[in-house]
Amino acid sequence: MHFPSDAFPADLPLDAYDVVIPCYDRAHVVADAVESVLAQSPAPARVIVVDDGSRDGSADVIRALAAAHPGRVEAAILPRNGGASNARNVGAALCPSPWTAFLDSDDVWLPGAAHALLHGALASGADIIVGHFSRVEPGEAPGAPECGWDGGCIRAGLISGGVIGPSWSIVRRETVFDIAGFDPSFHNCNDWDFYTRAAANGAVFARIDATVAQYRTVAGSRLVNDHAQGMENARRVLAHPYLLD
Repeated sequence: MHFPSDAFPADLPLDAYDVVIPCYDRAHVVADAVESVLAQSPAPARVIVVDDGSRDGSADVIRALAAAHPGRVEAAILPRNGGASNARNVGAALCPSPWTAFLDSDDVWLPGAAHALLHGALASGADIIVGHFSRVEPGEAPGAPECGWDGGCIRAGLISGGVIGPSWSIVRRETVFDIAGFDPSFHNCNDWDFYTRAAANGAVFARIDATVAQYRTVAGSRLVNDHAQGMENARRVLAHPYLLD
């Protein structure tokens, strides 16, 4: 989606949004995620990169990024691995801006992502804005734009699966804290659980047509490959009263 330059309010506050990037053993790609955010217009008030007890050189890369971009990038280095939910919550606690985005460290925002997401927020008055993403497999060109949610009934969408990803959405700050952030007991399906609890709490969702992120499959361990745990966590999400009504 393309928005003309005059479609975005000139008086948008400089601290309109922050970005949280949780990182675990992604020393080889985390700089890509950070740079893709710093290149946005409007720029974020701050980028919080949370190292979740990585075993590789991620912490050093993150410290170097913070040193290279003082006042724009902040490093939060955790002493041990606590999972993506905890890392996102740590980052969110450092973000005072009205909107928070959660970009995974192996994904990147596309040019115009922040503009499209914030325009969607202002135009809709919603609490969570959802864009599209392109899937990128190693050595292959980006796939066609995808969005698991059709933009209709959010409850029906969430019943069908984890249809929204942090990397291609932005959330009102109050919404994050109203539901106490991400549940650390979920080591996968944590985003599905987060959006389900937000919807149950009355958050309003809106979808935009813009492709705002690349979802990249990169080398490294992935908890989502634990199928047994994933099935158990999916069962837990689907047992939420909001999805059972």
